Amino acid sequence: MTLAKIQNDSPKIPELVMQSLIAALERGTIQVGDELPSERDLAETLGIGRGSLRECLAVLEFLGSIETRGNRKVVIRDAEYIRNAIYFVRVSNRDDIQEEFLEFRRINESAIAELACQRATEEDLAAMEHCLRRMKAHPEDPLTDVDFHVALARASHNALLASASHLVNSMIAGIRERFFELPDYPSIAYESHMQIYSAVRDRDQERARRETERHLQIVREFSREYPDKD
Repeated sequence: MTLAKIQNDSPKIPELVMQSLIAALERGTIQVGDELPSERDLAETLGIGRGSLRECLAVLEFLGSIETRGNRKVVIRDAEYIRNAIYFVRVSNRDDIQEEFLEFRRINESAIAELACQRATEEDLAAMEHCLRRMKAHPEDPLTDVDFHVALARASHNALLASASHLVNSMIAGIRERFFELPDYPSIAYESHMQIYSAVRDRDQERARRETERHLQIVREFSREYPDKD
């Protein structure tokens, strides 16, 4: 498969990745049913970071353009389908979308945290704890934050809520990466995530919802204090 390299300083990397995939489908260099290269190889081919690539792959998977089969990502839709899906990516690039993302996350992730209190298995709790250890050991890595939210969503054992949460968290990956460049954000985020985990571990639904809302309020405050980071 051949994909055109894109500029890694583009503000709309997910859309450009999708356009690259569309072009490859139209040229016939990739067919429906073909497997995508590994994340490492694909990011290198496209000239983008793996965080930005994950953002796009999560959107493509949520919208049904690709699917995971074992450790593989397989294209399951044609160019026209992916072209129509680009609308959802464009929504994420609106300058005024941050507040709407936070509103969606407050509703969705609060419900996820409450369900996780009811349904999280020991394996789910271990996965969340592992993410926290990584977050503490690598405060510069925003993917540890993403992975915590993915683990929390999976602990809800509600596939629709988890998928929606994963999509939105992936669509704001660029915002999260810029926040992690701020001197105070990683440590504050770590402590906030720890409180959410503790509430879920203790099966305290009210506290889990409260800590989730507090976490998103922290994000809102950073957004307002550093508007150039939106």
